[in-house]
Amino acid sequence: MQRLALALALGVGALPAGAAVAALTGLGVMRGLGALHVGMAASLVTLLPIAGLWSLFGRSPPALAAALVVWPGLLLAGLPGYFPGEVPGAIGTGFSVFAAPGGRDLSRSAALLGERVAGPVGHAPQGSVPAPEAERAPQDCLPSAVLATGDQAALPYEGSGHSMAIPVQFGDVELPMLFDTGASVTTLNRASLARIGVKVPADAPEISLRTANGERTAKLVLVPRLWVGGLLVEGVTVGICEECADERTMGLLGLNVSSQFLVTVDTVRKEVVFQARESGSDHRVGDRVIDVSPWLRVQARATIYPDTRVEVEVTGESLAPRTIAEAVVGLACGEDRFVARLTNVPPEGSATTLVNLPRGTDCSAYRVTLDGARW
Repeated sequence: MQRLALALALGVGALPAGAAVAALTGLGVMRGLGALHVGMAASLVTLLPIAGLWSLFGRSPPALAAALVVWPGLLLAGLPGYFPGEVPGAIGTGFSVFAAPGGRDLSRSAALLGERVAGPVGHAPQGSVPAPEAERAPQDCLPSAVLATGDQAALPYEGSGHSMAIPVQFGDVELPMLFDTGASVTTLNRASLARIGVKVPADAPEISLRTANGERTAKLVLVPRLWVGGLLVEGVTVGICEECADERTMGLLGLNVSSQFLVTVDTVRKEVVFQARESGSDHRVGDRVIDVSPWLRVQARATIYPDTRVEVEVTGESLAPRTIAEAVVGLACGEDRFVARLTNVPPEGSATTLVNLPRGTDCSAYRVTLDGARW
């Protein structure tokens, strides 16, 4: 009977205790710490106080059930105060780490399960969550100092030289960002992502960022849209970078946004002027390869027939939550180069196309590149 009572107590407390361990593990992993070490530390931080409370109250099954619920509950209630908006994603990341030995599919399913289990835990306190993001940036949401006329916007900047801070609009939330022509990808810190309501998936793709403190691995998220002045940019890939923010700016506005415009810096008026490009003036207008490439995996398989025909099957697998309208895939067979086009790659789906190369093309060794893309 005692064993049954203990089993029931463990069953009652398994979920909150597991969620607490997963949250602490995920928070550490998301900051670049080793999964094994942070997992062990998270287990000790969670389980040792539980054991102490159980012992303090007589080692009875009810005491065990209470300890398994109370201490993890306190942890989960307290973590959002230190890590606003991060805890649900951290629980998903922790679940993903625990399931990693079972393979990528199991790890991904565990991450999604963890985020669903988390529910509303860890969101920012009431009053700090922005209103739902607007489809368009209303004029009354724009900073009063921004001059927006038609296809042009002049944004005031603070600072000088390589340290120009400009206002960028994310729905109803305005964030000061550093205008940085040396950064390929736009970045934000986690607190800012929480403010604009963007979650970080546990299986988010990663890139290497060069920061003032050296190379850093950063997870990526896809922000649905932002505005520079009143000019809209949709589907912006953003790297999570704490080192890229400071007391004045929340991150870097990179080339994946600024390259969509003709940009002029007016040092007399202290303005950065963004001018929409004319679609007929440059074949690269609309190219979003910087934004799309982290979310699209392309591969090719060449078949060489006895009559020297060469057929190449090109496949693109998307991790993005939105449709990829077009992807231009380069095929290099020796010194010969060819192009294949994938169209309408569905969200988190795949698309395939066949390309017939000239007879006799030497494709015994070939290389595949993503040369262009757009949402």
